[in-house]
Amino acid sequence: MKPLRKTSQVLVLLILILAGTLAAFAGGVMARGGQAESPENSVPDVMVEKLPPIPSHPMAIEHLQNRSYPASPFVLVEELPPREAYTQSVVTYQSEGLNIRGLLTIPTGPMPPGGFPGVIFIHGYIPPAEYSTTRNYSTYQARLARHGFVTFKPDLRGHGKSEGEPVKSHYSEKYLVDTLFSISALANHEKVNPEKLLYWGHSNGGQIGLRVIVLDPRIQAASLWAGVVGSYVDQLETYNSQISFLQDAKDSDLVQTHGWPSENPEFWNQIEPYAYLDRVKAPVQILHGTEDYSVPIILSRQLRAALERAGVEVDYREYPGDDHNLSQNVDAAFARTIQFYRRSLGEQ
Repeated sequence: MKPLRKTSQVLVLLILILAGTLAAFAGGVMARGGQAESPENSVPDVMVEKLPPIPSHPMAIEHLQNRSYPASPFVLVEELPPREAYTQSVVTYQSEGLNIRGLLTIPTGPMPPGGFPGVIFIHGYIPPAEYSTTRNYSTYQARLARHGFVTFKPDLRGHGKSEGEPVKSHYSEKYLVDTLFSISALANHEKVNPEKLLYWGHSNGGQIGLRVIVLDPRIQAASLWAGVVGSYVDQLETYNSQISFLQDAKDSDLVQTHGWPSENPEFWNQIEPYAYLDRVKAPVQILHGTEDYSVPIILSRQLRAALERAGVEVDYREYPGDDHNLSQNVDAAFARTIQFYRRSLGEQ
């Protein structure tokens, strides 16, 4: 039994020696400050910083910027009786797999080299069940057609006979997505010059347009009439009492989930176009009546100031005593818009 005890003692001794050697080795490779040196730690900090995650909310500007909006061809549904200066047809295009209808208006005059300028024409709020492709805003499109502009007015999802469900555009990206897909479809039309794409939006179409000019550099100029163009803080909080159609803000999923814009700017700035106005390169026209009781003019004044601070060219005009539709000055307003478009395209 004695030889066995000696053997055990020798083994214990060897184990202690080995443990001491390993401890000494580990201590030798410890960096100053108590951190072990390793290939990872030897890389400068700037090389191992983690990039912030791409915002995942579907309304986030960065998320929308990283999406693609491929063109689909216009599919003819109905050809309307031709007019002297233009033709109109009801067509469909694709947006997220939905068939979206719209009214395509094309001048009948000689097509300029490269094609006609093309205007995406986004309507204001109309109860979706009451909306009509051929009645609502069609005469406005005709005004532009007579001056050599192709216009396309998409019936945003859930409106008229467009597929999909209607949404509230302040709390959803869906109408904006429909618009971005419509720009691709219009740019792909054989009679449209893809280098001369323009935007026109009224009321809710102004709210969509503000996001379009942040996201889509193809737009060369944008005209926003009586637009719902305030920041989220202004629309949902500061001036909310003056905006009848946003009185349900506190019950919206966004506010219920993320709180008010002033309380949680980290979230709201992700979806706030005002936070990205430095990306706007196109000149912007803002027209508003001082007696607009649907959309307060202060929102247009605020946007003008913010765009000018961001270095964006702004054509601004207030119409004293006029209403939400600029009813008293519609002729003058369209003349100003046409002049603005031509100047922005370098045609004047």
